[in-house]
Amino acid sequence: MSRKVVTMEQKLAAVFADVARGRATVVQVCAELGISRDTYYRYRRGFAADGLAGLQPHSRAPKTSPTRTSEPMTTLIVTARKELEREGWDNGALSIHARLLYDGVDQVPAARTIHRVLVRQGLVEPEPRKRPRSSYRRFVFPATDDCWQVDAFEHTLADPAATVVVVFEILDDHSRYMVGSLAWPGETTEGAWTAMTSAIGHYGAPRMVLSDNGLAFTGRGRMTSKVLFEKNLARLGVKLINSRPQHPQTNGKNERAHQTAQRWLRAQPPAATLEDLQAHLERYRPAYNRRPHQGIDQHTPLQRRLAGTRPTPPAPAEPIPHTQVIEARASSRDGYLALQKTIIPLGVEYAALPVTAFITGDHALIFYREQLVRELIIDRGRKRQAPARPRPGTRRTLTYNPTP
Repeated sequence: MSRKVVTMEQKLAAVFADVARGRATVVQVCAELGISRDTYYRYRRGFAADGLAGLQPHSRAPKTSPTRTSEPMTTLIVTARKELEREGWDNGALSIHARLLYDGVDQVPAARTIHRVLVRQGLVEPEPRKRPRSSYRRFVFPATDDCWQVDAFEHTLADPAATVVVVFEILDDHSRYMVGSLAWPGETTEGAWTAMTSAIGHYGAPRMVLSDNGLAFTGRGRMTSKVLFEKNLARLGVKLINSRPQHPQTNGKNERAHQTAQRWLRAQPPAATLEDLQAHLERYRPAYNRRPHQGIDQHTPLQRRLAGTRPTPPAPAEPIPHTQVIEARASSRDGYLALQKTIIPLGVEYAALPVTAFITGDHALIFYREQLVRELIIDRGRKRQAPARPRPGTRRTLTYNPTP
């Protein structure tokens, strides 16, 4: 046999009837229900006016709120969030604020107001226990190209085999400017050096490079010798530093950039090949560098890079030579490399192969992939430089010239 559930409103209605008939006093009722006399009379006035509906709790919010965000602005905020999400960009309150300013919207509310609108619309979950950003202790290098961060993340191609590849990203620590982005079959030294070579060719060499402890970047702690990525940077005069093991916060700027890139790639047509993925990255990198960044006070990485360039000192008596990065191909017959009005023999094993030359004044470093092929000082007085090793069948001899 089911029991009839009696609601609180029905109990109060019965109590009012008992008091009206003299079966109970107001003091007794208040003591039994645990309420004050003012609360009792407020309930009774509501019951007299609206019956049981008058006993329901009412909202204490004001009927009008002049400072509440208007409906048209709320619509603009929600629309901007959907557009950012569709395009694959971060779509929090700061990103929406920047988008509305970029679109020329008048009287854009503050980011905190936009966040409250998103919460009210049920688009975000408030996280009161989340650690505030202001509590983090940050470090940033003082000028552009003082330090680059290099790292890679995995990406799955949309081919039948669901091939897993990697994307190398190189980020300037000071400006958050993305100087390099390369799709590669795996996280290897060759891929890391290819990405670094391209970045140096466009922007010049940085003072130092920061990486994690992956074998593509360093052999520290696992090998007795350095990997080629370390050696090649040292040959260019670039210092390599590594984060502590199990401490990814050191590379936090690059790790955060990976999240933005991954979100953006998920919003694009799936890439079935490395070439398709690289085409996406070629569109992504300039877009990333020209959009406001929360980590640099809503400036764009491009603005921060230009503003953070180290002042140029007075020109020395002897100007410091600039490093040129030249992509070339050795001759198909004998492996000779022609560049800067001279011919450099590399060897027949490099015939018709693409090489990368770093020329600083007369000093030349020539690489095939990540391998150093030859290092020499170019003799500008010779049309053809001396070979790296004697020809087969010949032998170098020393001639003794007595002092007269």
